[in-house]
Amino acid sequence: MKIQAAVLDRLGGPVRVETIDLDEPRSGEVLVKMGAAGVCHSDYHSIVGHSPADLPCVVGHEGAGEIIAIGPDVNTVRIGDRVALNWLPSCDNCFFCGHNQHHLCREITDTVWSGSMADGSSRLSHNGREIWHYSAVSTWADHMVVNARCCQPIPDEVPYDVAAIIGCAVATGVGAALHRGKVGPGDHVAVVGAGGVGLSTIMGAKLAGAETIIAIDRAADKEAMALELGATHFVAGDDNAVARVRALTGDRGADTVFEAVGNPALQRSWIEGVRPGGTLVLVGLSSIDATTEFVAADLARQEKTITGSYFAATDAGQAIRDLCTAYVQQRLPVDKLISKRLRLQDINEALDAMLTGAEGRVVITFD
Repeated sequence: MKIQAAVLDRLGGPVRVETIDLDEPRSGEVLVKMGAAGVCHSDYHSIVGHSPADLPCVVGHEGAGEIIAIGPDVNTVRIGDRVALNWLPSCDNCFFCGHNQHHLCREITDTVWSGSMADGSSRLSHNGREIWHYSAVSTWADHMVVNARCCQPIPDEVPYDVAAIIGCAVATGVGAALHRGKVGPGDHVAVVGAGGVGLSTIMGAKLAGAETIIAIDRAADKEAMALELGATHFVAGDDNAVARVRALTGDRGADTVFEAVGNPALQRSWIEGVRPGGTLVLVGLSSIDATTEFVAADLARQEKTITGSYFAATDAGQAIRDLCTAYVQQRLPVDKLISKRLRLQDINEALDAMLTGAEGRVVITFD
């Protein structure tokens, strides 16, 4: 079938919306009619080469839609199911899955980042040239064939645009708060960077019962959204930000600081915003060759912990189910995170809007 898709031909872009060919789903695969797709900074990292991707490819890894066809050997979903797409499904059989670290499963991850489907081939082409899948789901297209493992059914009450960003940004931020930062009632938390992941971390900290949630960002117009989503304070992201956070936390520092930008300089400076015995959680993805230096003696003497947090930091399918439930129960206002909706033809405008840092989350919507 012919589809409209955003194709990346070369590093640096631009991404071009083209009419390309999509094959029918094969064994274990389904065809999804997309309802919405998120625009994430990780997509931009691949476009500019900070994270590798096989080219040419159809970009996008946040998405939701309706299953309209299924291939052989599919018994977990049905035609007509509304689904969020999970770009990091797990095998349930490996060492990591056995240790409840499904998000670190290598059995599936290696396929996800290969650019191909499970059988090593692609379902996408243009004029006889193969086009690769990005993160196994390639959501910047009006239709896409994906592995059935990537499909998580969602309640009817969850709109596609909400489900799309739950499938990555929201799961990443909330997962960092709940599973890696282990935020609990009464905690004092600082979140550096009020983009989609940072704002989701704020929602997660509020969901966990944190007493103080300090949002830090260079863009002053992020204050209203951060406060609406659960922050108790907003601090300008300048050279005095660490001192202000310390002043708001009894001059001790926050119990947990979340660096949600992926900037090594911020990672290094914000260890000073963590109280002795506290934790710095690195949730923003840096370029794959970026390094950050910390003073080891200070970490030892003050017993500070530095930890990473990847995607949902737990079983992603379960996380999507739980977050959809929290949204339906009005405990997680994901819809308020969406600040701009555009069409697929406007994908480069959507990327530009995301890069300004002024938006909460930009979403592509389909008919």
